[in-house]
Amino acid sequence: MSTIRIRPFGKHTLLIEWPAVISPEIHAELLAYRKLVKLFSDQIAETVISYNAIALHLKPTQSPPALKKELEETLSLNEVMVAKPSVRWELPVCYEPQLALDLETFLHDKQLSLEHLIQGHAGVDYHIYFCGFLPGFIYLGGLNEELHQPRLSNPRTRVPAGSVGIAGSQTGIYPQDSPGGWNLIGRCPVPIFDPSNSKRPSPFNAGHLLRFFPVTYKEFKEIEKQVANGEYQLTKIEIQ
Repeated sequence: MSTIRIRPFGKHTLLIEWPAVISPEIHAELLAYRKLVKLFSDQIAETVISYNAIALHLKPTQSPPALKKELEETLSLNEVMVAKPSVRWELPVCYEPQLALDLETFLHDKQLSLEHLIQGHAGVDYHIYFCGFLPGFIYLGGLNEELHQPRLSNPRTRVPAGSVGIAGSQTGIYPQDSPGGWNLIGRCPVPIFDPSNSKRPSPFNAGHLLRFFPVTYKEFKEIEKQVANGEYQLTKIEIQ
């Protein structure tokens, strides 16, 4: 198990920290500890996770120093069970210029063929770390190092919903129209966030895996029609 520490993080917040690296192993530990922290749900108003930390926003009547001591004692006495990913989602992506605003520039800058890009980006199991930036925006780890690319120097004021982008060592999907500065290399025809579904607006959980598979422009349009008619079902695979 990794070394962790608990420290104050503002007046009513504690932070449980792991080493500052992006790692599926560390993230699995973090998710396991998050379950243990639920023992103190009567004292905690909200729990927020990142790549390597859990922020515990306490209820106003609670004492951060007292909870810090309780947490340290509990975490030292309990060995958590770290689980392996149990679910993999599969999403279609069209890697064609009319849907991927930065595709041609990206291929030119990286000196890659379209086939090489698709081979390196699709068919890979990405680790879902957390949602952030926008409601439903999932941060994925595991991008092929050959595809790493800095953010755009001039972000767009509008990125179409479903756009698949790359920024640094990360890849992700824009769940809605929004400003953004990621390099757009494809587009997914399947909505990944439904604000009208109050119980479960996003099907993805931290710790799940996600894999893209390429589709043609014609297939993209066909899937869009299926989605509009309520006929398309996301592919969810239970991992044994």
